[in-house]
This record gives sequence, C-alpha cells and structure tokens, in this order.
Amino acid sequence: MERSEYRDFFSTLANHSRMAIVQLLRRHSATVTQIAESLEYEQSRVSHSLARLQRAGIVVCRWEQKRKMFHLVEGVAPLLQEIESYLERRPKPGHAPGREAAERAWPVAAYAAQAK
Repeated sequence: MERSEYRDFFSTLANHSRMAIVQLLRRHSATVTQIAESLEYEQSRVSHSLARLQRAGIVVCRWEQKRKMFHLVEGVAPLLQEIESYLERRPKPGHAPGREAAERAWPVAAYAAQAK
C-alpha cells in the first residue's frame, strides 16, 4: 500500500464537515437531503463532501426505493471505533514529558525559520 493512500484516507477524515457526515452515517444511512437537514449544511456542501468520502473509499451510495442512500463502507465503522479506543487510552499530548519545554521553544524555532 502506498503512503498516498494513507494520506488521502486520513486527510479526508480531517475535514470537519466530512467527519460530521461520517459520524451521522455511523448511526444510520441517509440521503443528501437528510444529511443536510440533520447537520444544517447546504446540500452542495454535503454533495461535495460525500463525493470526496466516496473517492476515499469511506462511503458508498446505493439506490433504495427510488432514493440514493449513503452508507459507510463495510469495515469503516469498526475501524473508526478502534481509532477512538486508541485515542481514549493513549497518553495525552499535554502530559508528555518535556512537552512544556518544547512548546516554549516552538516560537523561537518558528521565528528562526522565517528569518532564513
């Protein structure tokens, strides 16, 4: 598997709108209109987000009773659950040893890089 596939998958989920849609689809399948109404988004925003989610292999669309219903691809929901479990049990970034010193040094490093 290429690194670009990882990057595409996770960058797709990094967008707030797309992640909100994914969280909604974890609970139930929905049409574009249902998603837009639930999240109070414009339909065009939902359509663009769904297209990106489909290209990343996260969402699939099926016709059901004359309606296009969007679902998570099989296997995505358990993967997201596993990621959430990991995030809950991992050491929190603010509690890492040496974190404060690194954060204090960050502005200096940023200014030094700009000066070059």
